[in-house]
Amino acid sequence: MTKMIGHVEYANDETEATELLTEYSESIGLPWGLIPQRKREASVRVATYEDKNNGLAAAKKTLDDDVAEQRRAERVSERTAEIKKQADSFVKAVGESTLSGRLLDQCRHHYEQANNPNFTFGAGMTEPEYAAFQEEWQETADLASERYNQFTNLRSTAIQDKEALGKGQVGDTLATRGRQGNVFVTILGAKFNAHIDIKGKKK
Repeated sequence: MTKMIGHVEYANDETEATELLTEYSESIGLPWGLIPQRKREASVRVATYEDKNNGLAAAKKTLDDDVAEQRRAERVSERTAEIKKQADSFVKAVGESTLSGRLLDQCRHHYEQANNPNFTFGAGMTEPEYAAFQEEWQETADLASERYNQFTNLRSTAIQDKEALGKGQVGDTLATRGRQGNVFVTILGAKFNAHIDIKGKKK
């Protein structure tokens, strides 16, 4: 029988903890024997060591976290394999060292990792640099429509003054945005928006 100390349930000893955690891990599809030994030992310690942050519930959460990590790794592997052939070819075709190639490579990484689809690209550009990049990105879009159907809706927007539009605040942070361009690409239905800060004053 387990023991209660306050509102926390603990295993009485390592043997009981191992039995209970083995049963739980099997129930969530994580065979106890496949868990690395150091992680098994850590979970057992959490289940038995009397501390308000430990206990059986906390030990089970470590197993839940392991399952979530395992499933995320599987999803990343699947998503990587899904686009690898086209992504490798596309980046190589536009040039790995070009701005378009670098942005495509960053977007494919965000797709594979299921990261935030909104991100800042590069250290900023001047107006002429952004205009040149828009032309380069349009050429990249044309190439995608011809040969790379996993990459769609490549486009860019005119420069916007986010602060003047009342959109200068970055979420709940103290950071602010000024003039900004935006570049988009959709990878197998997942839309990515790269923000590009514009340097200098409006011309």
